[in-house]
Amino acid sequence: MDTQNPLTIPVNKDVVAGAIFLAFAIGFGLVSTAYPMGSAAQMGPGYYPLLLSGVLGLLGLFIAFAGWRKPAAQMVVVRPVALLCVLAAPLLFALTLRPLGFVAAVILTSLLATVAAPRMSWIARILTALGLALGCTAIFIWALGIPLPLLGSMLRF
Repeated sequence: MDTQNPLTIPVNKDVVAGAIFLAFAIGFGLVSTAYPMGSAAQMGPGYYPLLLSGVLGLLGLFIAFAGWRKPAAQMVVVRPVALLCVLAAPLLFALTLRPLGFVAAVILTSLLATVAAPRMSWIARILTALGLALGCTAIFIWALGIPLPLLGSMLRF
């Protein structure tokens, strides 16, 4: 592990996974309270999501607590730049879909997301991006018929 690099942070993966589960549970639990709960006999639209949020929260607490008790050998390295690239990729897709079109948005998104894999060669990144663009176009545009622009407003002549 490269723990000497200032752009890496050693963390316990189980504690992080438990915290993520707990964050999702809290978020979905809060959203589900906006819907009527009903009762156990006549469940409203918010009942089951709140129930599942509680189960997910308990699971997150259990995983985080189990990870907290593990020795330091269970630590992994988090690369914040890679994490930011993966988290920014869907935002890039949303911002480029209309102006550049579906194909270009998928290519740019996958190129940004592959920055998280530092050992991946640029040829592999480009081939991955092109393969994803072809596969996503085949599935979402041709097979499912979702009305997304292949070429955006900036790429039309």
